[in-house]
Amino acid sequence: MNLPISLSIALRYWRAKSADRFGRLVTNLASLGIVLGVMALIIVLSVMNGLEGYQKQQVLSSIPHAIVSQAQPISIKKPLENRPHFVQKAVPINTTKVIYQTAKGVSAGQVIGIQAFSDDPLLESLDQVSFDSLLPAGEFKLVIGNQLAEKLGVNVGDKIRLMITENSQYTPFGRVPMQRLFTVSDIYFDYSEASGYQAFANLSDIGRLMRIQPEQAQGYRLFLTDPFLITELPAYFPQQQITDWREQKGEFFQAVRMEKNMMGLLISLIIVVAISNIVTSLSLMVVDKQGEIAILQTQGLTKSKVRSIFIYQGLLVGLVGTLIGALLGVLITLNLTSIIAAINPNGVFLPTTLEGGQICFVIAFSLLLSLLSTIYPAYRAAKTEPAEALRYE
Repeated sequence: MNLPISLSIALRYWRAKSADRFGRLVTNLASLGIVLGVMALIIVLSVMNGLEGYQKQQVLSSIPHAIVSQAQPISIKKPLENRPHFVQKAVPINTTKVIYQTAKGVSAGQVIGIQAFSDDPLLESLDQVSFDSLLPAGEFKLVIGNQLAEKLGVNVGDKIRLMITENSQYTPFGRVPMQRLFTVSDIYFDYSEASGYQAFANLSDIGRLMRIQPEQAQGYRLFLTDPFLITELPAYFPQQQITDWREQKGEFFQAVRMEKNMMGLLISLIIVVAISNIVTSLSLMVVDKQGEIAILQTQGLTKSKVRSIFIYQGLLVGLVGTLIGALLGVLITLNLTSIIAAINPNGVFLPTTLEGGQICFVIAFSLLLSLLSTIYPAYRAAKTEPAEALRYE
């Protein structure tokens, strides 16, 4: 295959053992730095992606991703209209903030009205139990978390007074919160913080306390395939009020995202420093090959082709280092658990998630910097005058 003359010369220079050992050392250091930088950036971004996904699964699985409601209660006899494709499940909900009071303790929390145990991930362990036996309508029974039960010092069968601060009633002594005694019918076990404040009751029971008709509800509780798609919900529900998980956990995930961006920026500086060595190595090569450049120009090689030689030369160094670094980064990421287990037998768990778009961006970023680093040395090489370069040869 006939290659362009500039690329052929660049390949020959790249494969040849340069007489300038220092220039060759700088070139090798540039390639090694690019390998390490690209590899480290892919590994760090994959680990941060994995941690973000793990936290998203652990933290957001126990809370509603979004609640769609409006000023007036909505009918639950018909399904939710304009339901987007990324909504995995939509269930009616009545919920309010409450104060739990028992003889042994007081705690603030949230009570959620449901129609079935499948309405909430925290109650998946109760799917084998009849819903009507634990939360029958009209009997004001409650299923609470193990952490909340421990705070209040209650067991199954004990009474808990619920005071609803959002809904009050007038009495001769003034306005007092709506309150009702509930019976603990079961306790669910979960390690998340939600089990320390969330309790569940029958949808109609909570509706009665909030003066909502049995066939109506405050809104719909949405569980999405990806919780981060909540930003698209306003386009589907322009008239409804949307409350999402960001009110509770938004700051936490903003901190995780900022940490990932800062880690990516710091690791990117390794690539920038490594690629700056390409400028040094090409500048040394221009000085070393000045006589050869002059001879090539006397034989008809144009200045644009001289520039192309050194652009190709820098790109070859960047391309080889980037591809090797990307390959090593992907291989190490795929086997990171085994590598950590071999180094640290105590079993440190680091979830990883490789994203093709990020890998392509890292490769493109490295190659772009490699290209930009060749501009100045290539420009200097093209300014070589044959008469001046060959005067003392």
